[in-house]
Amino acid sequence: MRRPLDINKLLSSRNNDLHQSKITKPSFLSKKERQKLALQKAMKEKVLKPEPKNVQAKNTDEIRLGAEHDDISNDEDHKSLQQKKSKFRFDWNQEDDTLAGYDPIVKSKVPIRWNSDYDNRDNSYMGKHWTEKSFEEMTERDWRILREDFHIVTKGGSIQQPLRNWSELGLISAELLEILTSKLKYYDPTPIQRVTIPNVCTGRDFLGVAATGSGKTLAFLIPILTQLQSIPSLNSITKLDGPFALIMAPTRELAQQIESEANKLIENWSRPTSVVSIVGGHSMEEISYKLSLGCDILVATPGRLIDCLDNRLLVLKQVKLLVLDEADRMIDFGFEEQLTSILAKTESIDKRQTMMFTATMSSTIEKVASGYLKKPAYVSIGGENTKARIKQVVEYIPSEEQRFIKLSREILPRFEPPIIIFINYKKTADWLASKFFSDTEYKVTTLHGSKSQEQREQSLNLLRTGKADIMIATNVAGRGIDVPNVSLVVNFQMSSDMDNYIHRIGRTGRAGRNGCAITFLGDGDDNKLVEDLYNYVKDNDEDSLNSVSSVVKQKFNVGKNHLQSIIT
Repeated sequence: MRRPLDINKLLSSRNNDLHQSKITKPSFLSKKERQKLALQKAMKEKVLKPEPKNVQAKNTDEIRLGAEHDDISNDEDHKSLQQKKSKFRFDWNQEDDTLAGYDPIVKSKVPIRWNSDYDNRDNSYMGKHWTEKSFEEMTERDWRILREDFHIVTKGGSIQQPLRNWSELGLISAELLEILTSKLKYYDPTPIQRVTIPNVCTGRDFLGVAATGSGKTLAFLIPILTQLQSIPSLNSITKLDGPFALIMAPTRELAQQIESEANKLIENWSRPTSVVSIVGGHSMEEISYKLSLGCDILVATPGRLIDCLDNRLLVLKQVKLLVLDEADRMIDFGFEEQLTSILAKTESIDKRQTMMFTATMSSTIEKVASGYLKKPAYVSIGGENTKARIKQVVEYIPSEEQRFIKLSREILPRFEPPIIIFINYKKTADWLASKFFSDTEYKVTTLHGSKSQEQREQSLNLLRTGKADIMIATNVAGRGIDVPNVSLVVNFQMSSDMDNYIHRIGRTGRAGRNGCAITFLGDGDDNKLVEDLYNYVKDNDEDSLNSVSSVVKQKFNVGKNHLQSIIT
């Protein structure tokens, strides 16, 4: 057997071979050196490789690539080279692009900075607010936001979009716009006006649910005047056929208020227009004389209008626009039969346009609307039963003398005029007025059933014009009157029922303003009525501002839950 080679000979032979082949000892290269070798190899292959004929000319960066980078000496040069490397390219058909015409919902990125304006970020994502857009730019989403901003709820199909401002849709003439904005200072429409005007101007019947003091009067007067512009003025013949527009109101105060508002609009109007109101408290001779002169707009209470029709003082042959204002109160007052009789003497439902406004919606109102209106546009502002923004306070003060001291020294100094104080008896009104006259510097007027119509109107005018700070009134002033900006209502004596209480406190918190109602209770008040009052105050306290004193709860045993009453 052959003997294996000696290990020393093998090692010496290997060393000689390595020396002869001139292979140096391996060494480790740095990252920079490896990148340099790789780049030189790539450049050498690129120069030797022939250029394809079907490839277009390379861009400037690719042409300069070989000439400028034969040697790289630092990291900065290498980074610059990496940016100038050619991008991967492939041939494709433009028509095969599946993203052509793609319009993403989110089109821009918003840098998040802790001190950035969140409104600007929202605008970047969601687009401009509807107030910043032209009418043509408005989308369905913008209209939905507008309706939500003003708490407008509609149903009935084909409802016109609300007004964004008075002039945009061109529904109101330039002359009437000038009167609204420059003379009367109504710069922006209220929510009920925004949605009523465009729908009524199309000739459609309308049913609006909105709180008292929300601007309903102007909402129906503007469409009436707009339509009057398109017809000739009254002459000696046409004035015998009755008014063009008939407005029905439940109370004389509300009817006269509507007449006053209409006269403000037509005072500076170029078209000769007359407005007449017929209400109780005025003689038939006086009413007959007014009607003989003719009128374009007639404002009336149902009872007095029936008297005039029965006595043949007027006819309703050419009534094209009928307005039922505060329809819920007319129903409450038992005027439904009288309304039916009046409407039977006007044009048929197909030939007239009818508008109905109410503060609350009930099954009775729906029944009346179905009989009087033809496929109306239904609109609600702020919900089905709109609530005024009124803080209610109930306190126990037994004697009237104590109530006057509390009122004059502690409560009234915290509120600005005008203020209304409600009492139940006219003798209390006279006593309270004399107390204010002798013990305070407040200017006071009174309003109760013993006063004539002229005296009532004078009292209301004193309060509205600021010549009186306080009006002391019975329930006569609790319904249908509007005194702007009443800051406080005081129930010096609690009303005999909750319905009158609700109408009393409704004189404040009107037209979107905040109001306050303070009620004094004594030993003579009915426990059941106080319990109803307590429940109403608690149920209508969305902002947790209402309060009922602990003495009231204790005296009248209210505010306890059912379990507590069983235990006690």
